[in-house]
Amino acid sequence: MDEAWNQIVAEALAAGLKTSSGPVPGAKLRELIAKAAKARDLHYPPGGHEQESFGDFLKHFDSIVLVRRRKGRDLLAAPADMPQLLTEAPESAAVRLREDIFEAFTRIPRGVPPSEPWYRVSDDTIVWLLPTELSGSGELVKIPAATLEQELSERKSFIQSADLAEDAKNRIAASLDTHSGLGSFSKLIKAHGLAQMWHRHRFQAVVRRIRAWCTGAGVPWREEWVSSGDASKPPAQTGDDPPAKNQRYLFERFVESLTDEDLRRISVPLDIVLKVIQE
Repeated sequence: MDEAWNQIVAEALAAGLKTSSGPVPGAKLRELIAKAAKARDLHYPPGGHEQESFGDFLKHFDSIVLVRRRKGRDLLAAPADMPQLLTEAPESAAVRLREDIFEAFTRIPRGVPPSEPWYRVSDDTIVWLLPTELSGSGELVKIPAATLEQELSERKSFIQSADLAEDAKNRIAASLDTHSGLGSFSKLIKAHGLAQMWHRHRFQAVVRRIRAWCTGAGVPWREEWVSSGDASKPPAQTGDDPPAKNQRYLFERFVESLTDEDLRRISVPLDIVLKVIQE
């Protein structure tokens, strides 16, 4: 699509935001695009795109607009650099990134050596591979592995932006310095009624991270990665025993969610202790 249409879509989206309290409804954006095109002696839809749905037309402008489709309802659109608007719309609690995509950008790799996330463009899937499993993987695109520092930084940023008393902020910030910092943080966030705010903050941060990766790696953004929670794919698994790997990951996530007090209450069977000692 040429530069004129990029300008038309950007102008229409900006105009829509001025009259919308949140994201711009698809019907309104379509009307504004047609109006902006007419002002340039152009016509919507442009030649060659007459058979496209409006949502498919917007896919040509993924560097400008972020789209959230809703089953049986009009789509919603927001500027690519303002993904938080999509979580402030009705049904915001259900707005989420597809599970395997979210996991790829937020799960901290574990193990020695660790398996890391790769994206396969051909079938839009995530695979987790060890370095020894990379032979013949030329079609895969590396996803930057999440780090503990990154996860802590996003939480600290949220704490500073939250509307809380200073002592509450200090308590939540201090929780990040404990052994189970991420889990302790989650418990305190829920206790202070900040779960929805944290969801919006993290959604925005992760979407921006993904879009930066898309730009740098030359991977097209897919609007299907944003859903209302019922269309997400299960996490992709790799290796000889996928169920076992998934169980291990779920157990690791469970342990991360425990506080120091919870950990002290765990009793481990003696045969498992002996197995660890022998290894």
